[in-house]
Amino acid sequence: MNFYTDDIANGYNWKGLERAIARMMGHLGWKDITVIGGAGDRGGDVLATRAEGDQIRAWVVQSKAVSGDRYIGPQAINEAINALSFYETNIAAVATNGEFTRTAVQRQQQLASTGYTLKLWNGTFLKSLIDQMPDDHAAFRKLRPYQDDIVGKVISSYDAGQKRAFYIVATGLGKTVIAATIARHLWERGCRRILVLCHATDLALQLEQGFWPQITKGVPTSVFFDGLPPRNTEGISFGLYQSLYGYLPGIEPDQFDVVIVDEAHHALAHGFRTCLEHLQPKFLVGMTATPWRGDGQSLTTIFGEPVAKVSLVDGMAMGYLSKVDYRILCDNVDWDNMQSMSEQNLSIRDLNKRLFLPQRDEAVISKLKDAMREVDNPRIAIFSPSIEHSNRFADMLSAAGVPCAALSKVDKAERRRRLLAFAAGTYQAVCAVDVMNEGIDIPDVNILVFLRATHSRRIFVQQLGRGLRLSEGKEKVIVLDFVSDIRRMAEMIEMNNEGKVKGAAQEVVYLRDGFVSFSNARVESFVNMWLEDVADLSGSDDEVKLKFPEGF
Repeated sequence: MNFYTDDIANGYNWKGLERAIARMMGHLGWKDITVIGGAGDRGGDVLATRAEGDQIRAWVVQSKAVSGDRYIGPQAINEAINALSFYETNIAAVATNGEFTRTAVQRQQQLASTGYTLKLWNGTFLKSLIDQMPDDHAAFRKLRPYQDDIVGKVISSYDAGQKRAFYIVATGLGKTVIAATIARHLWERGCRRILVLCHATDLALQLEQGFWPQITKGVPTSVFFDGLPPRNTEGISFGLYQSLYGYLPGIEPDQFDVVIVDEAHHALAHGFRTCLEHLQPKFLVGMTATPWRGDGQSLTTIFGEPVAKVSLVDGMAMGYLSKVDYRILCDNVDWDNMQSMSEQNLSIRDLNKRLFLPQRDEAVISKLKDAMREVDNPRIAIFSPSIEHSNRFADMLSAAGVPCAALSKVDKAERRRRLLAFAAGTYQAVCAVDVMNEGIDIPDVNILVFLRATHSRRIFVQQLGRGLRLSEGKEKVIVLDFVSDIRRMAEMIEMNNEGKVKGAAQEVVYLRDGFVSFSNARVESFVNMWLEDVADLSGSDDEVKLKFPEGF
């Protein structure tokens, strides 16, 4: 048994064929694999990159499932070439569980004579190649000590007859690798129906692909979303609680041996919680990188106390996260009117409006280009305050000689095209409002730019985490924070000085010698003095009235 199951081989599961092709490619060394099949895919079903010498070549694959004795003709090849053009890839392929017509082969040869590289993969080729693969994926990861410790604790809980386990692992430290390894151990213990739940389509796809390297080729996987239920077959099924919710009456509570919940901080939402209360698996596993909720509810009510917590601090201390050079750019403080502001009993909102002068995009770009000169191969992620600003700033940065793609408010096909181009090096930067918070892995990023304030610690840590992943040749991540909010400054000073936030077990980012620098030392002194009078300023409401320190 392997993931190229009979329904795929016989053409009755076209979505499964797409994923089997993607899984095969990953097994053989392709990277940056994205499954994009569906409406609006522009003729492509799988995107990937592959190193060839010192070059990275981008691939697009068109998948065609057929049943009976049907053959694939030249139309599929034309679609693949259109996809090659749209996604700006170097190589196209058409893959099928069936066979190609003679005219399709002739069309391939014609295209080759005009410079196009197009591969034809038929069903016999796919099946034989997958059959010959070793059980373990080429990218199988040996667990780090803390990951191995968590897996051991979770499996020990299962073996002891406990019903649930929960762990908290910060962004970039491999919580998906841990979950996939847990699933592998549980599969070996006879748990052959495993459900992995999350809240977003892109995250479900990323989870499935994140599991592949850790499980053997004998474990089938599938996905469900867009209103479809999970498959009632052996394997690991990845999907959305929103889709599952509508099918609960027809799903037996014990249908799944194991339920794994990613981004578990979403599990207290009504629909999500209803799903978890209906299901009665042998074992429930919850995992998250960011356990804080704005409503104050605790995840322990569903998942129990965590068996382990590994924070960003821990990851940095162990050398598993990138070094951080966090710079707060505050040269736009209106010191001339500080005295008059100090007499007006201002709220935080009013103070932010009056204390910080508008930051011009041209000045941001100038500072960014200075930072780019400090790192090899700059790879930049920018968080904008609005979609309109994101699009405008991407255009300005591109015009300034730094190719940049805006990711917000474009369809999925276009966003994936731009992300593939970013992975392949066509763009040096990507700019978005919030689509990079969860579910997008961009480990090569070595410069982060914050142009928007967020008062959710969970979202802030997710955004910061986009730059903390290690990659070859990456020495550190430079963070340029242009956010004009006194609370952000207060929070970063507290993190820098103390390594913890008073009064709560919250995530922090801390290095022994400090990691935050201010472009204006007067601002740091100003905020430090405020902290003597204002408790936990970083979490204060916009309407809180502030007492100004003496001497400013």
